[in-house]
Order: sequence, then structure tokens, then C-alpha cells
Amino acid sequence: MKKRWFLKAELAVLVCVACIWAVKSATIDLDSVKAAVLKQVVKVDQDNVEAYHFLAAYYDRSHDFEKAAEFRKKLVRIEPNESQAWNDLGDAYASSGYYKEAIPAYKKAAQLAPDWPWPHVCLAHTYKDMHRYNEAVEEWTQVIKCEPNCAGLYVLLAESYSKAGQYDNAISACKHAIHLDPKHKQAHYHLGEAYLQVDSKDLALKEYKILKTVDDKLANDLFGLIEGHTSNP
Repeated sequence: MKKRWFLKAELAVLVCVACIWAVKSATIDLDSVKAAVLKQVVKVDQDNVEAYHFLAAYYDRSHDFEKAAEFRKKLVRIEPNESQAWNDLGDAYASSGYYKEAIPAYKKAAQLAPDWPWPHVCLAHTYKDMHRYNEAVEEWTQVIKCEPNCAGLYVLLAESYSKAGQYDNAISACKHAIHLDPKHKQAHYHLGEAYLQVDSKDLALKEYKILKTVDDKLANDLFGLIEGHTSNP
């Protein structure tokens, strides 16, 4: 009881000091003052959801993702059935480069919200960063089940197929994207790229000509790949 009283007194003093500091300084970062106060608050009130949310967001903005993850871990302890809390924890881990720790957090978010595609998007990007392209394919496939008419998703699926060496599947995914959006420039680019991987130069050139009418720079990039493929059979 004495310790709890002491912490409250300490907090009151800190708030006063912070207010005086803020008044005296025209350039003070008020968020950092609030963060300092709230770190004392959670010592007294360890289930203060609003305080943890602010602190996690504050450290996200400061690009101190390890510290953000520390507070997001506390949030999932308090709110274990909140899919957003788990997904945010995954983001903090992934932003820190702790991909192995991010994956179970994202999976928990997906489990708690089966109809929410975003955890699968995050998993797909994480697997891509880990060069685990077959697993990225699985996640993009899950996302597409939720958003079947988004051409961009099929392009992202095609990219993962290509990275996994599944070029025929990449071609099919790009064609589906073009069916949904005939002028989708990335779809034409990746389709041409995939055609080169299966030695269909003529079809790649066809995509180059289409792309030339949509995005001249990207068309030239594809033509460079075609020339490179021709000179290095």
C-alpha cells in the first residue's frame, strides 16, 4: 500500500515538473512529455489500455519498434481476443526485423478475425521478406478469397509465384489481373517477365508493346530484360 501511495506521489510530482518544463520551453515535444508521464501511470495502473495504446503509437512514430513491441505485448495480455492488438504486435516485430516473432502474432490475428484479410497481407509480406515465397503464395491466396476482384492482389500473387519458380502459375495470375484491369501496368510487366522465364520471347514482346501504350518507362524496363534474355540464352 505504501509503495502504491509513493508511486502516485511520484507521478504527481512528475506531472508538475512536466507542466513547468512545457511552459518554459517553446520547442518542447508534448508527446514525449505525455509518454514520460504515462510510463509512470502504467507502473501504478498496469491494465491501463489507453496508456499502452498511446505509448505503443508514440514509439512507432519514433521508429523505436522494439519499444513499441514491448507495450503491444502488454496490450495483448490485457486484450487477448482483440485481433487488431495481435496484428499491431506483429507489425512492431516485423518492423524491428523479428520476423519469426511476427508470424505467430499475425496468425493469431487471422485466427481471431477469419474474415479480415489484413493479417494475411502482413503474413505475405513477412514471408516475402524471409524469402519464403511458397508460404507467401498461400497468404495471397487467402487474401484473394476475401477480395476476388482486386487486380493488384493477383499481381502480388504472381510476383510470389515467380519468386518461387512457379512461372506458369505466375502467368495465370497476371492474366487474371489483366482480365480485371486491362491497363494494369504491373500485370503486363510481370506477365512479360514470366514469359521470358519460360522462353516465350515473342509473347514477352507482345506485353512490351501493350505496356508501351500505358507506361513508357516500365515498357523500357521490360525491353531491357528481353534484350538481356536474348544475349544470355
